[in-house]
Amino acid sequence: MSSAFIISDVHLTQMASPTGEALLSLIRKAQTEASLFVILGDLFDLWVGSGEAFQKEYQPLINELVKLRMKCPVYYFEGNHDFHLKRFWVDKMKFDIFLGPHEFEFGGLKIRAEHGDEINRRDYGYLFLRKFLRTLVLKFLIENVPSSLVSRIGQKASKVSREYTSGLKNQSVRILREYGLKMLKSRDFDLLVTGHTHIADDSEVLWKDKKVRFINLGSWFDGPHYLSVSSNGEIELLKI
Repeated sequence: MSSAFIISDVHLTQMASPTGEALLSLIRKAQTEASLFVILGDLFDLWVGSGEAFQKEYQPLINELVKLRMKCPVYYFEGNHDFHLKRFWVDKMKFDIFLGPHEFEFGGLKIRAEHGDEINRRDYGYLFLRKFLRTLVLKFLIENVPSSLVSRIGQKASKVSREYTSGLKNQSVRILREYGLKMLKSRDFDLLVTGHTHIADDSEVLWKDKKVRFINLGSWFDGPHYLSVSSNGEIELLKI
C-alpha cells in the first residue's frame, strides 16, 4: 500500500550524524513505499539559493533524493532556514516548490500543508524579516556571492532563528488551533499539517459533521519521525 510521507524541521547540519543517517534511511524507505514525499520546510538548518557549498555538504542526500524523485513526486515547502530554492531544487532536481500554503488530495483526504511561519499574523518583526529575505535584491546577492560566505553568515542567523522559535512554545499550540478554525471558515480540508514551531501537536475538531485534524509535526530535535498518510486515508505519526 503506497503512502504519502510528510516530514518537517529536520534541521540537518551534516550528513555524518545520527540525523543524517536517519534521514537517508527514511528516503530509502520512501523509494519503495511512498507515492508522494512532502518536506514542510527546514529540511536543512541552512540552505539558501543554489550554492555549491550546500550541494557538496549534502551530496549523499541529494543522490538518494534523485532516486526518490524518479519514483514519486516530491513537494518541498520553503521554510525559514531553507529558501530561494527554485534554481537548484526545481530546475535541477525537478521538485515541486511551494512558497506558502498548498492544498492537495491524497488517500481521499483534502490536505492543507504549509511550513507554518506565516500563521502568527501578529509576529510583525518576523513577517517583515521574512519578506525582506525574499526580495529580489537579496536573492541576487545570495546567488552571486561565494556560497561559503553565505553559509557562514547564514549559520549565525540560523542560530538566532532557533533561539527565537524556542521562545514561542507557550502560545504556538493555541495559535495553530485558532488558525485551523479560521481557515475552515473559507477552505475545505480534512487535515492541516504544519511545522516551524518545533512544538508537536495533534488535535481534532468537528466541523460541519466531519472530523478535521490539525497536526504540527514538531521537529527532529525530539527524534526522527514522519507522518504517514495511507492510500485509504489512515494517518500515523511514525518514528524512524
